Amino acid sequence: MAAEPKLEIYLDGSCALCEWSRAHIEPWDTRGRLRFLDYNDPDVAAKSPYSREELGREMHLRTPDGTWTAGFAAWVRILRVLPGLAWLGWLLNVPPMRWIGPSMYRWVAHHRKLLPGIPPQCTPDSCAPKNSPSGRRAI
Repeated sequence: MAAEPKLEIYLDGSCALCEWSRAHIEPWDTRGRLRFLDYNDPDVAAKSPYSREELGREMHLRTPDGTWTAGFAAWVRILRVLPGLAWLGWLLNVPPMRWIGPSMYRWVAHHRKLLPGIPPQCTPDSCAPKNSPSGRRAI
């Protein structure tokens, strides 16, 4: 049986909020539908039609058919492929969440490195770069 194609999620691997979100979403991916990619890796960034600056504004997602989406709409797509969270993806895609969600997402994305508390700000062990000696799994 062939594996289902994956949604490729381009995110900032040096961002504590991004890594926290990933850590909380991955356990729900029981079908292995998600592939997280750190756009700070030049090889990963080269596979995207967007500049690193554009990738840094919001999370981007490429579907198996090559369609790109970003931000709030990308989160809706991600949630809808996760068996235990598909209901949340559906809920976020109906009014009024469909209308206010993108603005909320953009505000959080713009301020993600300034948000205090949870998730904690990066430390050498929590946001180590790819292939780090800390043993942390690379994105």
